[in-house]
Amino acid sequence: MIGQSAPISGTNQALGTGMKLGIELAFKEKNEAGGVRGRMLKLEFKDDAYQPDLAEAAARSLVDAQPVDAAPRCPTTSVPAVAGQTPISTTALARGPNAVLAFLGNVGTPTMVRAAPVALETGTIFFGAFTGAATILRDDRSGGCKPYIFNVRASYAQEARATTEYFKKKGVLDYKHIVSFDQNDSYGQAGYDGIVEGYKSVMGAFPQSADPVNPIVRFRYTRNDDASVPAQVAAAQSYLANLLAADSATHTVGVFMTDTYGAGGQFIEELRRWQFANDSQQQTLNKATRLKFYFSHVSFVGPNALSDRLVSAGSLTTPTGTMPFTENVVVSQVVPNYQSDSSDVVTAYNRLIAASGAQPSFTSLEGYVAARVFIAGLDAHKGPFTPETLVKTFEDMPDLSLGLGASSGFSTTSHQYSNSVWGTSIQPNGTFRNLYFWSAGSAIQFFE
Repeated sequence: MIGQSAPISGTNQALGTGMKLGIELAFKEKNEAGGVRGRMLKLEFKDDAYQPDLAEAAARSLVDAQPVDAAPRCPTTSVPAVAGQTPISTTALARGPNAVLAFLGNVGTPTMVRAAPVALETGTIFFGAFTGAATILRDDRSGGCKPYIFNVRASYAQEARATTEYFKKKGVLDYKHIVSFDQNDSYGQAGYDGIVEGYKSVMGAFPQSADPVNPIVRFRYTRNDDASVPAQVAAAQSYLANLLAADSATHTVGVFMTDTYGAGGQFIEELRRWQFANDSQQQTLNKATRLKFYFSHVSFVGPNALSDRLVSAGSLTTPTGTMPFTENVVVSQVVPNYQSDSSDVVTAYNRLIAASGAQPSFTSLEGYVAARVFIAGLDAHKGPFTPETLVKTFEDMPDLSLGLGASSGFSTTSHQYSNSVWGTSIQPNGTFRNLYFWSAGSAIQFFE
């Protein structure tokens, strides 16, 4: 039995619904082929509504956590205390008799930092989470429990690095022309840290005049609270107006967005309406023609839900005609474009999703890819299935040649399967066009 905690209710339910669907497609495919050595795969699912407290409770339930009168083996907390959140108990935990074998496809960073310590403390594999954050999953704070973590997707830092190269190609000149719109939690911080490091790698060091704490200007909204977005839009408008007032030049601005589809869509729509509003600032600053935006979201945004929102918003009038709200809106993806890719894994996914009657999405494709890699490990495993013995099986597993753009696999020194990022732009009809491909250690490839 495999466990998953994800949101299928609340404002970000599309993310959990998509990951769950992708995993279930892979499980159904495998079970119909006879299962794993005759054993059927079953997903034990908990809805956490993208709430950290619920995610921790779900993790404890799924591992049948049993308190142990001893010091904990693994970190019980991974981020500073957050107001309103119950701290994770410092009591050691053990797996109970009804524990799942592994977690697969958990969704989110703020939820992960509460669920992953429970999994690791009980010696349970935490596999293929839908987050690119470094905290716990890609840093060393999990100590001796780190072997139980396996990531399939590229990190937010890698997505940010690719995005910075894209911004540079599009004419973004310096750090003053990059804006961060991010969620006010560990997820947003992971994205922000990524764009700062990406800037230093691609465009050089920040000058001494830059803010030492937040060198790239940032505007932060509250998780699960789209009502917090307008204040951040207003702050961004003020920053951009000052940028325009400083000279008479045209300014290309890259907006790096570590967000979810509701808040992100709202930010774009309101900023665009301000840009083209016939107000007093238009007369003095000429916002409509002097600002050029590129909005780039990390993959967690929920690309298809974002596309649906922006397409539904329609277009607005500009001095040169009409502009769709999808104009220059980019999503960095960690799986290939299912609308145009012909790799084995995408072909199989498209066949299965069509047969299911559900709508395809990048999120469900990511769930399917993570499950395919996980199932391959189960197939390769010899002997009883335990978390401890599965770790070595995953580490020894060869590249599955799924078609993820570059060589992929785990090893004893790396528990990240893929290091590939695909840049896609949302088209006015809601489809996605390929812009670039980036993979760690290789030069970025542009398709335009």
